[in-house]
Order: sequence, then structure tokens, then C-alpha cells
Amino acid sequence: LRDAGDGVETDHNVYVKTTVKDLVFRFKAGNFFQNNPFMLPHMVDLVVDAATIPSPSGKAMTHLIDCYCGSGLFAIGSSSSFEACVGIEVNEMAVEEARENAALNGIENCAFVSASAEAIFDPVTLEGRSDLIVGDFPRETTVVVVDPPRKGCSVEFLEQLNEYKPQRVVYMSCDPATQARDAKYLVSYGYEIVSVQPFDLFPQTRHIECLATFELKD
Repeated sequence: LRDAGDGVETDHNVYVKTTVKDLVFRFKAGNFFQNNPFMLPHMVDLVVDAATIPSPSGKAMTHLIDCYCGSGLFAIGSSSSFEACVGIEVNEMAVEEARENAALNGIENCAFVSASAEAIFDPVTLEGRSDLIVGDFPRETTVVVVDPPRKGCSVEFLEQLNEYKPQRVVYMSCDPATQARDAKYLVSYGYEIVSVQPFDLFPQTRHIECLATFELKD
């Protein structure tokens, strides 16, 4: 079942639209997209707030990397606050939707690539944006947003993240247990947890989303 704004869609092959604040997102009902429309604007606001806070040295964050980006929710939702945003997603259909959603909202500083999250730091080619090379993003003003599936991030991805060493990691999780496991890696890499915010997307169930922000220590 998928909330479709003016009703509920039961056919997972049908394209639906939803509006998050002033942004419109179009996606297949069966594809992953956060499915509590009442909490969604608050989630996006808090991700953007966490991503855009100046670094401890006072520098403004300029670049965003959105791993496990789906249809582009967080990259597109944050785009007005950054010089450039790049999203990566293993689901090719979701990547096409992300590109279409950026175009639908007139956003030109976002690019998306279809690959596993582990490939984001490789010299991948971004369709139509050869000027955006993730490895060249300034690490001291780059934030990485991760929103992995329930199993969390792979060790390979976390090791690559450690090698890249962005200033900030903003981690949205649908399983606090795997988020806590991954947090141990990030803390061992020199990051500190500066905020944690749970979201009750599924009232009267044990399921929650949890947003944790990690800052690289001086």
C-alpha cells in the first residue's frame, strides 16, 4: 500500500507523486520511498539541518554525497544548501527516478549514479556531469548522508568512508541495532556522535527511524 497524496495506491507498478515541502517526487509505488507523509518533511528538515551546520572550524559545508539515495529525497531536499550533491543507488530504476525528480524540480546541481554504495569513491562517471568527481570534493567541507537498508553499511563501505574522511556523516537508519554497530566503526575512525534523533514513523510498533550525526574530531 502506498500513500499517493489523494488516496492509496495498491498497484506497485503505478507511478505516484508526493510533495515534500515545496518539492515534488515521482516514483514507482513499489520502489522504496519513506512512507509516512506526515513525518517526512520533519525528517528532511532535520537531515538538512544536520548537514548544513558549519564545521567546528567555522567552515560552511559545500558538498553533499548521498549514499543509498533511492529516488533522491535527501540529495534533492538538501540541494539548495550546497554547491553540488551526488547520489548513489544500486537500484537503476530509482536512479532514473532521482534524475527525473531533480529535473522535475528544476535542480541542476545534483547528479546520480547507479552503483553500490561502495563505488561512490571510485572515479565513476556521472551522467551529464563530468565536472563532478566525488574524490575531488573538499573533504573538510563535505558531508556524507547514508540511509542504508536494514542490514546497515558494509564494512567495505565504512573502510572507504574512513579513507576518504569527510568532515561529517549524517546517518539515517531504519534499524538502530545495525546503526549502533556501524557507529562503533565511525567512532574508531575518529568521529564523535554529536546528535541522535529518533522518528516514530510506525506508531504502536517497535520500528523507528533514527538519525545520528557524526563529526570528525580535530
